This record gives sequence, C-alpha cells and structure tokens, in this order.
Amino acid sequence: MREPGIILVEDSPYESALAYLALTRKASSVVQVASLRAAARLASGGGAGLAILGRGAITRVSDRQVRALGIPAVAIGAHLTDADDRRALAAGVRAVYRRPGEWAAYLALLGRVLAEWRVTRKDSARRRARTS
Repeated sequence: MREPGIILVEDSPYESALAYLALTRKASSVVQVASLRAAARLASGGGAGLAILGRGAITRVSDRQVRALGIPAVAIGAHLTDADDRRALAAGVRAVYRRPGEWAAYLALLGRVLAEWRVTRKDSARRRARTS
C-alpha cells in the first residue's frame, strides 16, 4: 500500500521550493498549495496523511481551518516567534518546529517529523469520518 501524501502549505516561493525539494527526498508524495483553504479541499479528497504549514500559513491559521483539514497538521518555519508558536498550537496545530538553516539539519528534522507524524491511509479515513 502506498504511503499517504504530504500537503505542504506555504505561500513564500523561496520557502516553498526549499521545503518541496527537501520533502521529496523524504516522502513519496508531496503536493504544494499556497493556502489553508486549498489544503482543506485537497485533503478532503483523501490520500493525504499530514499537512505541513510554513510560516505564512502559521501567521494566519485559525482553529476552523485546522479542523477543516481533517488530517494532522504540523508547522515548520524559519524565524518563528513565541507568538507564532502559541497561535499555531492554539489553532490545533499538533507541533511547531524551527527550520534549521543548514540543509543536512533540515533534512534530518524532516525525517524525524515524518517518522513521528506519518499515518496510514486507514487512519486518515477514520479521522475524516470523525470530523465529518
């Protein structure tokens, strides 16, 4: 069975390209979108197991948007503040990680995040059923 995909929510072209490149080294399926609304539409179609929110999404996230995803969401961003952390966690994001500046450290972080938060397709379907 194929692994569930990753939805990357990032509106910065630089951060999006960096995250996409890193994630495709660690995950089999990555789809990048620029908004939480687009991520929720994509997640509702099934096949996604995790949403990774970049800094742009973190600064505007709400609990309604996180619930609409129907899959676990974590945040990874550079230059995050404590206020960003609190806002994301209050909105229902499961964890917030600081993106390291070094490439090898970034890849290692993504490896740990994906290992910790990876879910099966069966778990994703169950989770969507509970939120519907």
